[in-house]
Amino acid sequence: MRSKKREREQKIEEGEENESIEADRESFLQAFEKPTQIYRYLRTRHLASPLYLQRNLSFMKHRQSVTNAKRKTFKVESILKIAEAKRKEPVSGRPHLQCMNLVFSGFFNEQVPLDTNEVEVEAILMKICHKKRKDASSPVIQTSLGKVRVTVNPSSDFDCSEITSSSLNVSPEAFTQNNGHSVKSYVLHLSVTCHLRHSIPNGICNGDLMDPEEPHPKRRKNGRTSVSLDDRDDLIVYGSELVVYDRRKCCQLTEGDYQLVLQELGSKSPPKKQGTWETVLNGKAVGPFEVFNRCPTLKFSLSWKDVSSSSSTTAGSEVLNAYSEFNNAQYSYQPHFDNFSGYLSVPSINGLRAENQTTPRKKTQVVYQFLYSNNMRQQTDAREDMCCPWCSINCDSLYSLLKHLRLSHARFNFLYVPHSKGAKIDVSINERYDGSYVGNPQDLNSHIGYAFSRKGPVRRTPVTHVIVYRPVRMTPSLSEFLELETDNQYNRQLVQGHNRLYYHTATTLPLKPQEIDFDSEDESYPPWLKQKTTNMIDEFTDVNEGEKELMKLWNLHIMKHGHIADCQIPSACNTFVEEHGHYLIEKNLCRNFLLHMMNLFDFSLIKPEVVHRAVWQLEMLKEEMGLE
Repeated sequence: MRSKKREREQKIEEGEENESIEADRESFLQAFEKPTQIYRYLRTRHLASPLYLQRNLSFMKHRQSVTNAKRKTFKVESILKIAEAKRKEPVSGRPHLQCMNLVFSGFFNEQVPLDTNEVEVEAILMKICHKKRKDASSPVIQTSLGKVRVTVNPSSDFDCSEITSSSLNVSPEAFTQNNGHSVKSYVLHLSVTCHLRHSIPNGICNGDLMDPEEPHPKRRKNGRTSVSLDDRDDLIVYGSELVVYDRRKCCQLTEGDYQLVLQELGSKSPPKKQGTWETVLNGKAVGPFEVFNRCPTLKFSLSWKDVSSSSSTTAGSEVLNAYSEFNNAQYSYQPHFDNFSGYLSVPSINGLRAENQTTPRKKTQVVYQFLYSNNMRQQTDAREDMCCPWCSINCDSLYSLLKHLRLSHARFNFLYVPHSKGAKIDVSINERYDGSYVGNPQDLNSHIGYAFSRKGPVRRTPVTHVIVYRPVRMTPSLSEFLELETDNQYNRQLVQGHNRLYYHTATTLPLKPQEIDFDSEDESYPPWLKQKTTNMIDEFTDVNEGEKELMKLWNLHIMKHGHIADCQIPSACNTFVEEHGHYLIEKNLCRNFLLHMMNLFDFSLIKPEVVHRAVWQLEMLKEEMGLE
């Protein structure tokens, strides 16, 4: 009996514990679920369309790739000096400069006459640049690398000592950019100029174009013979291209021996059919290699040689050749430690180590402790990264993390608690947060109506901002996070004036900053209303033209000055005579004005003194104008 009772008590205790855990979980979710969902949504929206850049914040300087320390001493004249200094300084942290060496061993073509021993080979480097417009073609910059004489159809026992005269060295300066153009690829163009023999009848020696026993043909008036060919027809140019660096900046010409197939340049006629040997007995011809037997070829060897910086490096040679800059940019990542941020600026496997650091940097463990329901606590696992748990932004340091949490997540209160193993951050609900705007009210109206303007640039509203003197920014310290944030924070944005936003009386639109100095009551006197009043008076038929003209002046005068009370009529009469007295005298409307004043007196709007004063003002104006 006792065992059953104990089991029953244990079940009751377990049920109570489960209920308490479930109640604790519900209270935790009730406190932190809604703000967390809001900040997760804002994080997603910020990734798609950011309102600002994190690197522009004063406490996120580590995210900046370029510092602004040189802005104070910057001058326009210093741009040229900086460019010249970069061209003169040696390139550090990179392999030695290398030059390309081409050694031509011979030109092979069966159609070349036997008395032709050498041909001229010219090397041209073509730089294919990026085009700046879609409808334009890619600009090509051609640079001649030189010309050499190459032996024609050398035999196997050819003297190798003569090959030195057929070599060509390409300096590293040839692979530099020209006039600021962004080079897309480098192409080496080799052209061979030689003399060819034409089809000759039998009985003529090689190299002779005509039989010496036959008489010379008659010459034409233009100086050309009917049988002999022009000198330009004897010069045949062959050429071919080799890609040195492709679009991915990879070097395609490695060291080795090359046999380049050449094609005739400038030939518009279709290629002639050439006879080939048919293979029998199940033999198969290799198509790609058959072209070497039919077309002229150029044999050469290519090598990359290191040169000293004093002999081959000149001012302006910053682009490396052959397995240096272009190959390093594609395949090899050299770890470069950034002095400002403390992170590797280039992806690397050993990303935890810096150049001058032998041991990994010690990471700070951060523990978040959530407070809710009368100081109930719930801790999270220790995290070694400095990423915000709500918006996943890498803050890099503890100070930047705490500053980001307080400024970007105002729905929570964050309190920093030092710990022996790292840092502890107490998170609680900010009961004083009401979602009200605490910034400059002029910023509320700066982008009204432009929220969905994605078609192009929108002109800003012209406004003058008052520059307010700010005190010196305090040195970053974790001590400012040991207490809860107060309203009169030292670094709170200083706003000139109040934080109210005014609206127009008639249209209920927000008042623009440039309209603050003007009274919105002037909106009751628009041009269309004046024209409407004038038209309504003209529609009367039982009054004369003088009365119509006077009532137009009177109504527009009342509308302009905004007189709306009976007590303002005496002052309106005085100002009316001062502004329109000359016009009344010129148009002979003084009697009409006197009748209008008597009507106002009959309706008890003015006193007799006002009538006498208005008449006296008109008489004084007549004397000034010389009228009696």
